[in-house]
Amino acid sequence: MQLKKVFQLAILASLFGVFTACSDDSSSSASDEDSSSSVASFRSSSSLSTRADIDYKDTISLGDTMRIYLELFKGDSSKMDESETYLDSEAVSLPLYLGELPKGSRITVYATTSDIKNEKIRIKSEFGETLQAIFAAPKDETREDSVYRSELIPSFGANSNATFRDSNTFVNFSDNHFFVTIDGEFNDESSIKLKVNVDTSYYRYIGESEEVSMKMTDTLRGIMLIDNAPDEVSIAFSASEGYSVNLTTAGENIVMYKLTDKDKELGNSTTNLDTMLVPDDSVNWSIKIKPESFSSVWTGPFAYFEARTKARALEQGEYFSFPDSINYPGEAFVRTRPKDDIGIYKYNLRQEQFVWIGDYNKGDSIIVRHWIENYNDENFQNVSCEILDKKKKVQGTISSVYGGSLKITKDMPEGAYYLHYLRLKSDPLDQGIPDSLRYVLQLYTMVQQPGILKTMQFYDSESDSPMKEKVLAIADTLRFDEFTFLMEPNSKTKWDIIGSDIAWFVPCETLNYLNNSSNYKESNCEDEQEISSNYLIALEAGIGETAELIAQSVADPAKRDTLKISIIAKTN
Repeated sequence: MQLKKVFQLAILASLFGVFTACSDDSSSSASDEDSSSSVASFRSSSSLSTRADIDYKDTISLGDTMRIYLELFKGDSSKMDESETYLDSEAVSLPLYLGELPKGSRITVYATTSDIKNEKIRIKSEFGETLQAIFAAPKDETREDSVYRSELIPSFGANSNATFRDSNTFVNFSDNHFFVTIDGEFNDESSIKLKVNVDTSYYRYIGESEEVSMKMTDTLRGIMLIDNAPDEVSIAFSASEGYSVNLTTAGENIVMYKLTDKDKELGNSTTNLDTMLVPDDSVNWSIKIKPESFSSVWTGPFAYFEARTKARALEQGEYFSFPDSINYPGEAFVRTRPKDDIGIYKYNLRQEQFVWIGDYNKGDSIIVRHWIENYNDENFQNVSCEILDKKKKVQGTISSVYGGSLKITKDMPEGAYYLHYLRLKSDPLDQGIPDSLRYVLQLYTMVQQPGILKTMQFYDSESDSPMKEKVLAIADTLRFDEFTFLMEPNSKTKWDIIGSDIAWFVPCETLNYLNNSSNYKESNCEDEQEISSNYLIALEAGIGETAELIAQSVADPAKRDTLKISIIAKTN
């Protein structure tokens, strides 16, 4: 640490006398602080500088820990030690130059002291302004501190092993030169351990106007003196199609956060906002922040906030201009989104998908289903599934649970149609989900089109003809994947490929003749039983009976074919 030397007693006494004549008298009352000043004198307007003439005892090196050992000057300069900082025997203040700081700087002071009575640490400008502390001073059994003060009262213990137990933060609201002043009753054993950190860009807003703006990915911190603050602060930010913006807010002494799109309110909160925004086009949003109306011993003098925006480029399917696309009817198309274990994509806040589901003519009918996996799908109030035309106009809606149908009527446009899925507030599932799929959003879409097939029949490859019946012996297994089908598409379809997947059914009575490990019961069956597994076994009760196996096209649920099955006894 570089210390000033005092070369002549007369000069030292003269400078100190000028300084202490205008120094703070260490009183903590508001009136005393307002009337006192650490500025001894200003240079005249004709001078080269308007800096205050203050006898700084040292310059603070930001971010470094300083140890200052004080000695009261006894009148003999020949006995002065360069390792000590000398004060006049009547001194009650130690000024340390901090630097020229722009407004909005965040100044954090850490300090411990030893053998200083009634010690107080303040930050002042060379114009005499005393900065107020952001955090309330703690009370203890030795002193009755006011709740909020303009000083830091440090802990005892400034030796090399002492740790900083007290700190406070100050903010300046004007450009100026600032210094740290340590006030108290000093003696030859007095010492100070001090560290000061300054962030000159921490606060970008300090209450000077009612409007401020931020970028699509940005952090804006603001602080206001409550009694001088605007009634409401408006923060503008924007985004364009192809991006999502995650917005979060937090703060103290803020009574309302409100998110708006022009005159439309999108949401509000008295505590904080955490939402995902996805624009259809270029959109300008505003966050309206309303601070407390009056300061008090409970609020302190400040209101402050932090608004964060984080934009990301959307994946395919997350916006209309870059949709997902099904491959063909009858397929369960799946879109697997990136894993969100670190919260970049925020699927828990918002899930959205646009899927091209085909080009259709007037008179066409479609059945559409949509479902998700690995995230909760039981929040039915916050989900919608709409069918849009090529101009993004809603032409119908479907259930997020059961799906739904749409017929292209004469007053609806021909051409491309899209499914638009939107769900808000869906937590990731953790039960029964493998680690590889936890926080992975999977979205499924299936389109079926009745009438897309002209014919569908069981096919016997040996005879190259339709299959009408089959014979099974008792305990023989009928495996569905061994069947093939003749499928002829309707000539009017625009699809080059039609899904060949089959759904399998049996009449209720057939369950007595054909069954499997699922042990389906005729008593629980109303008309037909869908078989979810891929096989059936011939039962002894079916000897001499004719069972039926029904195949239904997934792509065209209107097309079915029935195979007659005769069950015989097993021969040796």
